[in-house]
Amino acid sequence: MAEIVLRIVGNPGDGVISSGDIFTLASARSGRYVSTYRAFPTEVRGVDQSLFQLRISSKKILTPSDNEDILIAFNEKTLRENITSLKQGGILLFDSSETDNIFEEYSNITKYFVPISKLALEFGSIKTKNMVALGILSGLIPNLEIKDILKDDIKRRYETKGEEIIKLNFKALDAAYDYARKNLDKSTILETLNIEKSGKKLIMSGCEAMAYGALVAGCRFYSGYPITPATEIMEFLAKEMPRLGGSVIQCEDEIAAITAAIGASFSGVKSMTATSGPGLSLMSEALGLASMAEIPVVIVDVQRGGPSTGLPTKTEQSDLNLAIYGTHGDTPKIVLAPINVEDSFYQTIKAFNYAEKYQIPVLILSDVSLGERRECIDMINLDEIEVIDRLKPVKTDENKYYSRYKITESGISPMATPGERGVTYIATGLEHSENSAPSSKPEVHAAMTEKRFKKLDTAVHDFLAAKKYGDDDARFGIISWGSTSGAVLEAIDQADKLGYKIQALYPRTVYPFPSDWINDFLRNKDIVLIVERNYSAQFANTIVYRCTCLNKNLQIHNLMKYNGEPFTTNEILSKIDQIIKGQYLKFTTHQPGLKI
Repeated sequence: MAEIVLRIVGNPGDGVISSGDIFTLASARSGRYVSTYRAFPTEVRGVDQSLFQLRISSKKILTPSDNEDILIAFNEKTLRENITSLKQGGILLFDSSETDNIFEEYSNITKYFVPISKLALEFGSIKTKNMVALGILSGLIPNLEIKDILKDDIKRRYETKGEEIIKLNFKALDAAYDYARKNLDKSTILETLNIEKSGKKLIMSGCEAMAYGALVAGCRFYSGYPITPATEIMEFLAKEMPRLGGSVIQCEDEIAAITAAIGASFSGVKSMTATSGPGLSLMSEALGLASMAEIPVVIVDVQRGGPSTGLPTKTEQSDLNLAIYGTHGDTPKIVLAPINVEDSFYQTIKAFNYAEKYQIPVLILSDVSLGERRECIDMINLDEIEVIDRLKPVKTDENKYYSRYKITESGISPMATPGERGVTYIATGLEHSENSAPSSKPEVHAAMTEKRFKKLDTAVHDFLAAKKYGDDDARFGIISWGSTSGAVLEAIDQADKLGYKIQALYPRTVYPFPSDWINDFLRNKDIVLIVERNYSAQFANTIVYRCTCLNKNLQIHNLMKYNGEPFTTNEILSKIDQIIKGQYLKFTTHQPGLKI
């Protein structure tokens, strides 16, 4: 076995997320690849479960996986909600402090009924029951050799709480480890499990990757308003950016956040803000200001379930139309969609390069499942990363007069920093002439609109707008975007083992829309499945509207999910199988929020 999938479930307050984070970090620091998924209710002590899923592998991971090999459940309610996802032959570790007389009918799994809560009390405190679970887990998988790394990570996590808290957690971990080695059956696959180490890695979440990418790109100003799930970006930058001479400001609302970022960029500093759907709605007018005044700014939207307050801790891809069309007037902008944590880092650098080069607002569409996902990525060579700065005016005898909005072949005109002698200009949301003077003349507005959009015509030659995956000769294609792509790629790999030849296309830039790439992809396909996480098929409708290569013989199918959960590989594979077998018209699902 080259990998293993672990799921921990319990009530909010059981330490599910913290124990999952600690085990994830230890597994990564031991040299393995990891990928996580976590879910928790909006309320601190909500009625819904907390869930943490971790996939550990010796090779790169495309998606956090569908079903688990090990299920750790802290109570009967969460056990019943998750037992059906445990693989046949899997292992259940259940806190039997209250009862152990359940699920005797499940004979195809190994059951460990351990009084985790009672042991935690014996070892010092009920609050350490998550450490007891980790200790038992470490004892069941000795070849991972991560107990000492776990201790190091526990010490780092709780160092601000004092030495006594650290010692208490150490005691629970050690005692539980010894309990497992002495009392639990060691004849399972876990005893001999050996996931090979694959060298030193970086581990970070999607939000951390975007924050780190911003720093590498030269961002030195961040303004934001706290909002789930984007706040982690501000928290990361608040610690790291001042060390590099930058500033982080917590504003009173999202309107102030984006206008502060635009103002800082106007003054010559690379700037960013981050939000989620409700905040992006408020930022829409200011996006038009950045576009009209041709001021670079990067905006991250970590999408969550909507509309309105919606589902702050659940995932969705329903802000696509808002990101592309969400401001009044003809507004050029660029919208990027990273597919995983590593891509989040590099796409953020590209976002700043595009913003600075083309003097335009650039949006990055992440989401809860990607922003909070932790993954291992290979070490980054910063010397190989290209960082682009905005075009500055050069004063010569032939160029004595500065026209900030000079019409050029590329649409890009030099941008001066306020205070530079001889290159002053006015930047407002009013339409303006080449020399920045306000103007409402029809010919000026027409010329300036064309100038602003000419930058997009120039920019498309810079983009790696999309990528393909799979067999070029395949007549069955799948199109997805953003974080959904990982599950699609893994489904294609599994479909290949079933004899199905399928190719995927996943856009990296969703606006300007990659029509040429998609037309070329559709031209060689008989069947296309479009996969996305929203009810209204926003990306699919854009394809139908913008792409010309839709011949009458091309079968187009949609798979949309809108229940707040990410796609599983099995959901996509099942849809592939039904389409190929011609059963798609009969397909029904018992899972709410899955639409075909």
